[in-house]
Amino acid sequence: MENTKVLLVDDEQDIVDTVKYSLELRGCVVDVAYDGPNALAKARKNDYDVMVLDVMLPGKNGYEVSRLLKEDMQKKALDPFGIILFTARRLDSEFREEFVSTWSKADACIYKPFDIEDLLEKIAVISKNSAAQYVDQ
Repeated sequence: MENTKVLLVDDEQDIVDTVKYSLELRGCVVDVAYDGPNALAKARKNDYDVMVLDVMLPGKNGYEVSRLLKEDMQKKALDPFGIILFTARRLDSEFREEFVSTWSKADACIYKPFDIEDLLEKIAVISKNSAAQYVDQ
């Protein structure tokens, strides 16, 4: 995970501080955004290995941000990187599949509250292979 470039997007300062600290302890380089429009702007301007993206954001929600970025990647307008949705809202399996991998095109989903080791494992997998389509729980 050393030097893995992560864009962490969440509007809750406590979550940002905790996750950023945990990732930096493991050698990640972490940039943050607190809303959908800023997340889009940073992702389109910088080179990240993975984005950890909250679903409930001001401006644009995480599903929409993910979908727009994945469309940019398909059009070759943006270098590919993995996207992990981060949400407290539990979805049933059919709805989750539709919104996470089909509509938002995200590579993974993790639920709050979360185990930092689970998040780190997903980051390691997704940052190595952003086409992993790795949705669980």
